[in-house]
Amino acid sequence: MNNKIYKKLFVGFGFVSIVLILTLFVMSQTYIQNLVYHERLSQMEEVTHQMFHSLEDVINNHWDDVDVQCNYLAYTSMETTDDLFSYLEKLSELANYKEKQIELTAVDAAGHYYTAHGRMGLLRGMTYLESAPQRVSYVSNSLTADDSRMVFLEQLSTPITLQSGEKEITLRYFGISQSMTQLNDYFRCDAYENNNSVYVLDNDGFKLFNANDAELLKGHNVYTVLSQMSYLHGSSFAKAKERLARTGSCYSNAVLDGTEYYYALKQMENARWTLAFLVPAEYVAVNTQKLVNLVTLVIVSFAVVLSVTAVFVGWFLLRQKQQQELQAEKEANLRLEQYNTQLTQANDEMKRAQDAAAEALYAAERASQAKTDFLSNMSHDIRTPMNAIVGLTTLMENELDQPEKLAEHLHKLESSGQLLLGIINNILDMSRIES
Repeated sequence: MNNKIYKKLFVGFGFVSIVLILTLFVMSQTYIQNLVYHERLSQMEEVTHQMFHSLEDVINNHWDDVDVQCNYLAYTSMETTDDLFSYLEKLSELANYKEKQIELTAVDAAGHYYTAHGRMGLLRGMTYLESAPQRVSYVSNSLTADDSRMVFLEQLSTPITLQSGEKEITLRYFGISQSMTQLNDYFRCDAYENNNSVYVLDNDGFKLFNANDAELLKGHNVYTVLSQMSYLHGSSFAKAKERLARTGSCYSNAVLDGTEYYYALKQMENARWTLAFLVPAEYVAVNTQKLVNLVTLVIVSFAVVLSVTAVFVGWFLLRQKQQQELQAEKEANLRLEQYNTQLTQANDEMKRAQDAAAEALYAAERASQAKTDFLSNMSHDIRTPMNAIVGLTTLMENELDQPEKLAEHLHKLESSGQLLLGIINNILDMSRIES
């Protein structure tokens, strides 16, 4: 019964220990994963901050260049569009814009744009100029075929009127456009071994340019893909979008087609376009993840060792307890055997005593019976001569006048007296023997 109780206690203790260890393990893993998540976001923010900062510097440099070119244009005497084309061609050669894949661009009030190559057509980005902003920068793939370009336009302080054949045109904006491929060096990220993707988006999330060969997000609208991903750590695309609108940047992570990604969205301060930075989670904070894996391995090893130790200690204590109980049981059995032996011996002695008492009783009964028989026989033996003596005495009283008969009676009386005397002597000898 005790062994069963101890076994139940041991099983219960082992179960509770395992549950506690698993609970601590799950809690520690949740806490560690949460720390790793924030550490990864912080690491990604540090990495992308430098890239975003470099791009902001590039954009600011382009704006400075636009300011300079607008000032030059304001002080340049031109009357026709041919003068404009010649000026743009000459300025491009002096500034080495062709090597930099930069084109000077002028936009008239009707929305047509002009480069050193002549009048190119209607500007597709007219929607950005509807509110007549002082400055506008956007990404367009419509200026030249198969080439996404970033456009920087500044409103001229004084519109310039030129003769174009028989018509007059009025230049309202002037600036530059450059191929987005010139920014590829800024989009590369050695920290992630160039496994990241960078997309340039418009305000609605549509792709304007993919800076990398890797196409991690399929589809034309990045916001749509991000909203359909499965988010982790309580985040969501709605929260990311709200933070983007509030602070101009956001960082989050989500799962797409079984792969976990970390991404960043950044609204450029001096340009009307948004950067989307995306990288698989396996490349984010690799050293931190290795450290976490090592800590996890240590925790698991510790939990396993602790569990095995607890089980071994419990088994050892239970075995020791069982051995103690077995030893106590053996000692109790030994004492019981000794008690049984002593009891058997006592019973044997009691039996012998009972046998002796029975024999003594039998002997006493035999002696008593012998005495009874002896007294009975003795009484009979004594009564026989006594009866003869009494009878002879009575006869002698009646026959006093007959001497012969008296003599005969006296002779018989003497014989009876001798017989009685012999009997009495025998009785006295037996009494002496008994004493």
